[in-house]
Amino acid sequence: MYNKRGQGLSTNAIILIVLGVVVLAVLIIGFTIGWDKIAPWLGEGNNIDTIVTQCNVACSTNSVYDYCSKQRELDDGTRKATTSCATFSVYSPYSQYGIQKCSSISCDFDCESIKIEGKTPVEKDSCTEEEDDITSIAKVEEAGNKCCIANK
Repeated sequence: MYNKRGQGLSTNAIILIVLGVVVLAVLIIGFTIGWDKIAPWLGEGNNIDTIVTQCNVACSTNSVYDYCSKQRELDDGTRKATTSCATFSVYSPYSQYGIQKCSSISCDFDCESIKIEGKTPVEKDSCTEEEDDITSIAKVEEAGNKCCIANK
């Protein structure tokens, strides 16, 4: 008589198989429903440093399009806003992120062409306390007029 032993899987092999199945499931879900749907679970969703760096590079290379016109989506983890570096630099709700006004680039938008969080600035004589004066990035035809946008 002899002792027959069955060949079994080691614990390490079982752990590797389970990890492989989990990684495969995440890849399948990511590619089928989209990575933006599962991305909030993978990271904090804050891209402020990236936007600040991109705006600084656009300014230092005197890239008028990248600084004035290219739309960038800033996500601070609680809210998202899409606008240009020029607008982020002068609109007070975003001043806390440190996007600097570029003194070497003049954007000169029409007031009506600027959009921030779905809001459009208006051209008028003066801005109220509830409004930001973003005239520095706007072309204002009449002398003394301001480009004003609600800051709340």
